[in-house]
Amino acid sequence: MNTVRTFLKNADVKKIGVVSFYAYFAINILMKAFSYDHGDNIYKWFFYTAILFWGIKMVFTTYTMWEVFWITVMMGIGVMLSVITRQNMWLLSIMTVVAMKNCRFSVIAQIAVWIRCVAAVILSGGSLIGIFDIGEKTKLDSGYVEQHVYGFAMGEPNTAFLTVFLALLLVLYYNYEKLNVLWCGVTSLIALVFYKMTFCRTGVLVFFFCWVLILFDKVVKSKKIKSVLVCSVPVGAAFSLFTTLFYNGKHALLYKINHLVSGRVYIMNTYYKDQGLSLFPRTQEIFYTSYHGLVDNSYMHVTFYAGILVAVLFFVIILKTMLRLYRMECYKELVMIGTLALYGVLEQFVLNGFMNIFLLLCGILLYPGIVEEKHEK
Repeated sequence: MNTVRTFLKNADVKKIGVVSFYAYFAINILMKAFSYDHGDNIYKWFFYTAILFWGIKMVFTTYTMWEVFWITVMMGIGVMLSVITRQNMWLLSIMTVVAMKNCRFSVIAQIAVWIRCVAAVILSGGSLIGIFDIGEKTKLDSGYVEQHVYGFAMGEPNTAFLTVFLALLLVLYYNYEKLNVLWCGVTSLIALVFYKMTFCRTGVLVFFFCWVLILFDKVVKSKKIKSVLVCSVPVGAAFSLFTTLFYNGKHALLYKINHLVSGRVYIMNTYYKDQGLSLFPRTQEIFYTSYHGLVDNSYMHVTFYAGILVAVLFFVIILKTMLRLYRMECYKELVMIGTLALYGVLEQFVLNGFMNIFLLLCGILLYPGIVEEKHEK
């Protein structure tokens, strides 16, 4: 006991907490990068270890009364959502944000980029040389011709491309100031090669949309014009809600939009007609009573499951975060958020803070120091 007291007395308690948070984050990113989830035994052991590090971070960090109040509110919302919806995604993302005090987002991004790149190389390379099951399947292309696609030890081909996409996105963010034509050519070639092997149209289109936003940021110098970057999430949310509420298969434009997003609008509209919208969170079982498919849209996923009140709170927090980043002239962060805002119209993974680390930037509202104040005015 005396040894423990001596250690705590001499140690830099703040640094112990910070290192513990990075360990917690790295473990969770590692599990996601290798496509493990709560159904895998190995995931459970790593998850418990990560929670231990999270606990150490919370214990070894000093908080103000104001911070304690908001941590309590946020954790309460997270626990409520986890219990009612039976999805831990909400709680884990909130736990990560509230534990970010004294940490740096730049370090978080650095951890994520290295882990995701190494994981992508191991899984894809190992599959190509026969160490892992390459997961060959067939899939119909847009002309209804069968194409051979591969899961690269990650289950589904779409999951494989998503793994590569997230690695590339983090590489672009980490090297943002260096980006040029060569970077565009090399990363685009990698994306196209994996598109050819997975036939994930959604992912490759979003990847090139990312480069459009990067080009916009690099070319445009006016801060006022760059304010358009703040509109990405509001536009995505409004588009998703409008198409869900007013979809009509007989309307030519809405029919075309639904076709372009592989029937996602029809699925959301059918759920809306069957279950409606609720102010409060709802359990998943309600949607299983009349199952029509996955709600592959982050905006409507949070609205259907978490309820209108939580959804509005969530989007207000996101918007306030983006406005804060805009005032700080953190345009590369806004570019990444804008890219994932489009992916959010097509997938639900965007709500997971270990898949979309830019969601964790909401932490600047509670702990402004997590992003370096380079340009705030």
